[in-house]
Amino acid sequence: MSRWELTREIETLAAEIGLGDGAPVDRILNYCRQRIDTWVDQSGGVESVEALESLVTRQLQMVFEEIHSDDDWDRLTDVYARGKKEFVFAGMRTKFDDENDPTYGALVQRRNAGDDDPDRFVAVIDCRESKLARRFFTRWHEIAHRLTTHADMLEPAYRSEQDPIERLMDEIAGQVGFYEPLFNPAFQKAMHGQRHLTFGGIESVIENAFPAASFQATLFACFRRIETPVVYLEATLGHKKEVRRKLATPSLFNDATPSGELRAVKVLQNKAAQNARFTIPTNMRVPVGSLIHRLFDAEPQADGSAQEDLNHWESQGRSLEACPVVVEARKVPDRVIATVQPLNFGRKVPHGR
Repeated sequence: MSRWELTREIETLAAEIGLGDGAPVDRILNYCRQRIDTWVDQSGGVESVEALESLVTRQLQMVFEEIHSDDDWDRLTDVYARGKKEFVFAGMRTKFDDENDPTYGALVQRRNAGDDDPDRFVAVIDCRESKLARRFFTRWHEIAHRLTTHADMLEPAYRSEQDPIERLMDEIAGQVGFYEPLFNPAFQKAMHGQRHLTFGGIESVIENAFPAASFQATLFACFRRIETPVVYLEATLGHKKEVRRKLATPSLFNDATPSGELRAVKVLQNKAAQNARFTIPTNMRVPVGSLIHRLFDAEPQADGSAQEDLNHWESQGRSLEACPVVVEARKVPDRVIATVQPLNFGRKVPHGR
């Protein structure tokens, strides 16, 4: 269990919802799934994620306002601030335009809405430029906020991505946005009985069931569901800890910044990988011979698959234990995203030191 799952904020939210004892994140996830299952059953079922979203937002008296251009900000101000006297909308753009602390969405409870109005809650979704890729997930992230909101929310809450509540909303969005009765058939079809997750399989899930979802959001949905160990990593240029500490310390001299090396700056394990203690240490240098290293200088969206061995990963003269692995990797603008999976799961799986 991660540290953020045990924070006071998560426990408080579980208590506000009225949930009993137990792991708070699991209780909240089950609560959200059960609410949606009930609505789906009462409606006679849904055949697509679009129909699911429409059903859920109607039940939650929630509408979306998407921002694709400056004109949409003007329209939002006209409709809500001037027309409906919801003045909070007049000043929202400043927060969304902050490049140092990007905001993708915000949920507002309208002050002047009636109890039965279908738009009591308005979710503003920023779809401009690179934020468009997260449109699907951001919509479900705001739905997650609404599913768990009982107290008044007359002012939108802006938190960092690492805030425990925001991380919980991401977990909920990853579960309910990729709703199991819709996701599982597409996932099973994409796997074709294979033991390893492939990027081609992820694309198949998108094509067959979640056409509006991004590749990365779908990857994480598959990553969470697959029952074999998977490590997800992002590799970009970085420095070892000692160099980072030195760079962060003010200096009287105009020392040249040392060039970075390709490192696994972000590493995540799925549940099976955690149980098997299968991992690659965060910030470890990527071997020059790895597919991940070769793709770093490639054009964006270039990808590939390769069989490698973890004993090629080394730091300070020490290598990881030998373990044949399957690597799937893709170049994105400033980094490479990759999955690493044991080739022969079932035998002893070495773990990172």
